[in-house]
Amino acid sequence: MFLFGPFTVLDANEADITPKSKKSRAILAMLAVAPRGSRTRVWLRHKLWSDSAEDQASASLRQALLDIRRAFGDIADDVIQADKNTVSLNMDAIDIDALALMDPNRQFDDNEQAAFSPSEYFLEGLEVKDPEFDEWLVNERQIWERRVEDADFQHALDPKSERADSLPRQGNFEPNRVPATNAQREWLITLLPAQIYGDGLAIEQVQADLQQMLTRSLIQVGDLRVVDLATAAAPSVNAPWISAPPNSSALSMQMRFYAGPSTLRTALMFQNPQDATLLWSAERSTYRQDARRLGSSFAHDLISRSVDETIQFFLHRDGSEIAEEDARLSAAVAYMFRLSRDDLDRSERILQWHLKLNNSAQANAWMAFLMTFRVGQRFSFEDAEVIEKAQTHARNALELDRNNALVATLVAHVHSYLFGEYDFAAGLFESALKRNPTVTLAWDLYAMLHAYAGQPKRAASMARWACHLGAQSPINYYFQTTRAITANFAGEHKTAIEAGAMALSERPDFNSLLRVLVSSHAHLGEFDKASQYLERLLAVEPHFSIKALHEAGYPGLETNGGRHFLEGLIKAGVAQR
Repeated sequence: MFLFGPFTVLDANEADITPKSKKSRAILAMLAVAPRGSRTRVWLRHKLWSDSAEDQASASLRQALLDIRRAFGDIADDVIQADKNTVSLNMDAIDIDALALMDPNRQFDDNEQAAFSPSEYFLEGLEVKDPEFDEWLVNERQIWERRVEDADFQHALDPKSERADSLPRQGNFEPNRVPATNAQREWLITLLPAQIYGDGLAIEQVQADLQQMLTRSLIQVGDLRVVDLATAAAPSVNAPWISAPPNSSALSMQMRFYAGPSTLRTALMFQNPQDATLLWSAERSTYRQDARRLGSSFAHDLISRSVDETIQFFLHRDGSEIAEEDARLSAAVAYMFRLSRDDLDRSERILQWHLKLNNSAQANAWMAFLMTFRVGQRFSFEDAEVIEKAQTHARNALELDRNNALVATLVAHVHSYLFGEYDFAAGLFESALKRNPTVTLAWDLYAMLHAYAGQPKRAASMARWACHLGAQSPINYYFQTTRAITANFAGEHKTAIEAGAMALSERPDFNSLLRVLVSSHAHLGEFDKASQYLERLLAVEPHFSIKALHEAGYPGLETNGGRHFLEGLIKAGVAQR
């Protein structure tokens, strides 16, 4: 599939099977660049038929999909799948030129090099008369422009002998952060050049992708100063170390890549910058034959875990509790996910301190996100004020840094959970995952959006992936909670109970979990257990009822999955009013 230049689809015999309709071609293009090759029908309708009524847009989408299947002929079933909620490409069955063009070892002639320009030639000639598609195309071209810049594309075309003699390039990547005071130790990360053993087309692209994701993931935390030496053109086995400033806590990080005859292995290590003492390490591997199909995704959980480990290292480095006035975002987040009223209050005070010192996008986004807990946990009886506060901070966060994947994720959840603006939220989630697919919260909260929007099967699938990425996370119970909720909505009650029990061991009074366990046990006819969990739920939330759940604005109750959830609660004896 060719995305650069005129959009074209060729079969295995290089016969042109491109659909004739521009909107059919647009659908294929949007699927090809989507995370895991999948989009919701709601999202596609909004981008291509934004001015049409829902029934008309649905009919137009069905016609466009039929046009694609006719063009693909006998291979249609192998390439494209669609159910009532989602349209997906089988990414294992197709090649996409946009991905091949990012290979730093690919050889280009002069004409190809001159012609390569994402801002001009990405989906060239694919004019679709819809303002939402036009906006998406502009944003997507900007994303590809940044991908080319981040990968240092022109540098990768230089002869390797020239690159081997070049000096390491050093750059400071400093997020909006709280300036260090006399009492506050700076949290410093030094990213060292990667060490590469073996060679091959796959390993260099995997290395570039994972290094980029690691850098972005650390920056988006908001507490860290990141000094990036990892872009060195000629990695050395004896990599240079950087001394930490006197008033700082510091880590050095280094990735290692091993390309054996049959396997590709990635390792990540934390070291003491003063003496190179190993503090933490982990690794992931895959078969070389799968590397092109999987890309860097086989090690995405390694990046997610490394960020969690980094935060835990700094939070507990000195063995004392972080003071509120230190205004650490990481401390605010840790308290927030404890979920008790007192912990939410403390988290909010820390965020308020941070906002006084530094009006950062991350602090605004976390403050908006915290308000969703206050509404969801029913700790606030002034919801209008809380929702207005969430809206204000969400707007401020996007204005300050819309390109931060974590910021976009948190704001998307606010718009999804509090406002029911699923199309807008889906766009933010898609943007976040495009920039950094290792953000576990993005997959987790996007799964909840799918559940709210009546797509529980897709939601359950995304929740499983979030649990994989966050398996070692200190908030793994939160991801298991999403897995439990989405499984309940999908009618997978044994899974819901398994995930719910795992999460409940960490948060025994979390009302969202207790509700799911009541409903799922009742659906399985296990009324004794349902009654036990209902008793615990009423101890936490004494006035819980079906009416109270509706009045709280719990999303997705009007969908088939939501009605199924409510039916279980009613079977268990939850009061209607």
